[in-house]
Amino acid sequence: MSKLDPRRIQQALVCMMFDPVYAGVVRGPAPLDELSPRERELLRGVDPRGLATDDMRRARALHVILDEYPVSAALLGVEAVDQYFSSPAFRACVFERGSMALVFGRRYLLGASDKLHGIGAIETAMASARRVDRQRHPGLGSAPGLAPVSVPAGSLAWYQRARARLGPEPLQALTKLRKPWPQKPPRGGREHLLIEAKGDGSLAIGTASAALVGLLIAADPPRPRAELVAAAIELGAEADEADELLDDLIAEGLLIQSEPRAQASVSDRMAFEGA
Repeated sequence: MSKLDPRRIQQALVCMMFDPVYAGVVRGPAPLDELSPRERELLRGVDPRGLATDDMRRARALHVILDEYPVSAALLGVEAVDQYFSSPAFRACVFERGSMALVFGRRYLLGASDKLHGIGAIETAMASARRVDRQRHPGLGSAPGLAPVSVPAGSLAWYQRARARLGPEPLQALTKLRKPWPQKPPRGGREHLLIEAKGDGSLAIGTASAALVGLLIAADPPRPRAELVAAAIELGAEADEADELLDDLIAEGLLIQSEPRAQASVSDRMAFEGA
């Protein structure tokens, strides 16, 4: 007899509420790896009208994404952003209990890298930095609220000009956007950035060395110290100085040791870790 997992049923219901097409697939005959036959049988019995009681659910979630990725949305178009909620990336987010905004940047935007270049990476790093309290793996890793990123040279200045163009109310500007921006972000060279969340909710963005950013990228998610020592050496640190370098970064608050913590319950995380 196939398994019946209440958590998986709940997750599938979330996907069905966001995406009527997926709801039709669940009810149809095509195989679905994420659901057992018994789970699909139960879901087929759900009244379709019950999935549509909140017709603003998807619009509210779209506003969350647009608020955190305004320049990416201007480059892609709002309709392309909305398609996230019908994508395999979104369903993976729900079934893996991830962050809706982070999965948008880390998975969904990968398919648009030819249009976004470094802009999507900058906004994804900003979204990551804002989530200071997100669950972390045990090990030595970059500090919460700190997001390193390497992008094509000139991306930060291009992003700042584009963000200013959207004005103080980017959501309003995006709703009036009839077609995606034709402008292309920079593509050549590399620049290395550190994005840091401040106590007042703002973000500080600055440049850093390739070696430092590379090491902090290697430290997300956290890893055993020995692996970071090896990464530091690969990035150019002297073998007899790599341990001391990590100690310095710990003292500066750029690296911290994370310990295991209890897994959050399903009910605690149904909001996708606060999006």
